[in-house]
Amino acid sequence: MNETAPPAAAPEPSYRRFETLAEYACAFDGLLARARREVWLFDVSLQRSFDQPARIDLLRAFLAGDRNARLRIVLHDAGTVPVHCPRLCGLLRQFSEAIGIHQTTAAARSAADPLLVVDALHALRRVHHSSSRSVLITDDAAAVRPLHERLAQIHEASEPAVAATVLGL
Repeated sequence: MNETAPPAAAPEPSYRRFETLAEYACAFDGLLARARREVWLFDVSLQRSFDQPARIDLLRAFLAGDRNARLRIVLHDAGTVPVHCPRLCGLLRQFSEAIGIHQTTAAARSAADPLLVVDALHALRRVHHSSSRSVLITDDAAAVRPLHERLAQIHEASEPAVAATVLGL
């Protein structure tokens, strides 16, 4: 008798609210661990707390896992990256073709809600950069679509800001 396993059920969409930055950071890293093809991040700036070894290891594993994997970061102030994120800069040198770090132009300066979108299927959004309140959406492409589109619009209103190499004369 030849038995075949039933097809795996699609994961159920999930929505969670968080009130603390510690919960937000945990959810952020949890989404990075799930990333397979695409990670989009928008924030005001990146601080030292972003450049944790474990987080950079998650990003490295993501980028090394698929040569088509892409990491897109858009910031209002990209000048903090070389100052506060040396590990991320090292990752940028290692995977320069897969990472883009942009800075918003005036057209996108009003955006104030940090946003992480992973594989157009999962999202983590803080209600405002000065607030610790956030919402996590997992396994729901329909709910994530407007956030992904918003991130694409913010990206369109930005310009490259941090290069993999520093040119000198």
